[in-house]
Amino acid sequence: MNEFFAWYKLLHVKGLGDKSARILLQRLKEKDMSVEEVFDLSEKAFAELVPEFGKGRLSRIRYAHFHELDEERIEDSWEQLQQCGIRLVPATAEAYPSALASRLKDEAPLVLFCKGNLNLLGADSVAIVGSRHADEATLQLTKDIAAALAGEGLNVVSGYAKGVDTWAHTGALAADGTTTAVLSEGLFHLSEKKEFADIPAWERNALFVSQFLPVTRWAARNAMMRNKVVVGLSKGVVVMASGPERDAKGRMSGTFQAARTAMEKEVPVFVLDPASMAQPPAGNAELIARGACAFSSPQALIELVHQSKPKSAAKPTQLSLFD
Repeated sequence: MNEFFAWYKLLHVKGLGDKSARILLQRLKEKDMSVEEVFDLSEKAFAELVPEFGKGRLSRIRYAHFHELDEERIEDSWEQLQQCGIRLVPATAEAYPSALASRLKDEAPLVLFCKGNLNLLGADSVAIVGSRHADEATLQLTKDIAAALAGEGLNVVSGYAKGVDTWAHTGALAADGTTTAVLSEGLFHLSEKKEFADIPAWERNALFVSQFLPVTRWAARNAMMRNKVVVGLSKGVVVMASGPERDAKGRMSGTFQAARTAMEKEVPVFVLDPASMAQPPAGNAELIARGACAFSSPQALIELVHQSKPKSAAKPTQLSLFD
């Protein structure tokens, strides 16, 4: 069993959530043990390694769960990953983006599934986020901004949704730049956007990333989780069009949430000035009022990006997996 397959098996252990997985991985690090060795431990050795498992809030995770896996199904899906060109990048791997780990700390996904140009995980990146229902003028400006960022050698990160996300990805690729698409579903559900069809050899300049098991289907909660990764991979976040923090029904805007997360992580946020928009969305003004930088053109944005430097995040203190 190799390290990457062991991580994949770990993701299928019943009851092993994010908190318990982090405890287990920290103990393994302290004992200088590999993930593979977990599956070879005796019940006694397992209890000595993680004595809190099976008790209290961690009662759902037990030794037996590591040995009740459907090995054949897991091996078949692992083989499917290889055939689809999907790479598993665990938090301990050299390829895991240090920016994501340092910005999100214990909120950083323990595993990323990747397809495409893996070098882009460590690229100097800026995110572009915005509404699925932005008007035509905003979408065209999104494409121009993505091209301008690409022209500065910056990788464009977005969420692969329709609207602003799609125009951000295609704008970067059409300008012979690079882009990272962070998905809110598993990579087995990835489908090529029709907008990519006219862009020559776009595959070499794109990376698809998901923090979810490849079979996972889209869900609203996944989109919110995805937004944190978009922020974590980026040294700045560009907001093209955002709804208010919550709409009349109390539903949170994903774009606003991404911008708020960036502010909390001290990642610079640049918001399209509503004064320059024919139909200004309510969220843009609200974000500017909270301290985001306003811009009205690609050139103005580029200047702001070069002037702004995200505060260096301290290394995680709860876990040392990323040291």
